[in-house]
Amino acid sequence: MMERTLVLDALRRSPLFAGLSREALREVSAALITQSWPLRRQIIGRSDTTGRFFLVVEGRVKISRSNAHDGRDLTLWLLGPGDGFDIVSLLDGRPHDVSAWALDEVTTLSAPMAQWRDWLERFPAFRLAVHRYVACQLREVSELASDLALHDTATRLAHLLLRHFDGPEPNLLHDLPQSELASMIGTVRIVVSRVLAAMKREAIVDLRGGRIRISDLKRLLLRAERHLRSREREESGRDGRMKG
Repeated sequence: MMERTLVLDALRRSPLFAGLSREALREVSAALITQSWPLRRQIIGRSDTTGRFFLVVEGRVKISRSNAHDGRDLTLWLLGPGDGFDIVSLLDGRPHDVSAWALDEVTTLSAPMAQWRDWLERFPAFRLAVHRYVACQLREVSELASDLALHDTATRLAHLLLRHFDGPEPNLLHDLPQSELASMIGTVRIVVSRVLAAMKREAIVDLRGGRIRISDLKRLLLRAERHLRSREREESGRDGRMKG
């Protein structure tokens, strides 16, 4: 069980609680329960998304959707401390066809969905913060959909690395296995391994101890742009042949 002061600190660091008064934060913190989840444990399944809403305190959680026939997995969101799930079920009250999995040892705070909806009604600052959070998640899904529809695997991986680049400090991609990176860009591990090997030969990334470090940010940007230009030339040529 987390100490109440630690729960309050976790709420203050979360974008979901930006702008809430001290009194409101105290009320929320008193209603939350702490749970711990081991590595690779499923936190919620497709039938569980309407029961409770969870706030990540420690560790990383992936929200994914799976193909029931071949088991292929697509990660829709990669969450870290301060993030919450399942935001879709919170807003519409309906089951969401996703699962949440612990990518580390994870600590969460949670309460029943009905309690969170009560806070949405009573605390305008919380409601505004949730709307902003949903907008960010919609943008991420939009970028994922665009990448899957418009770009090749190398470009999608470059975009993923660029989105999570924040200098020398560890980010949410830190030490994730290549199979997890593959599920974030709609491909398989062997393809990610091949693309990363090519990037390493070009001195764009450095692969050590299971970590991917960007060695040359400018060259990574140029590589992504080169793939985009190549695709544009192919499409332009195809359009010209069709018109001819």
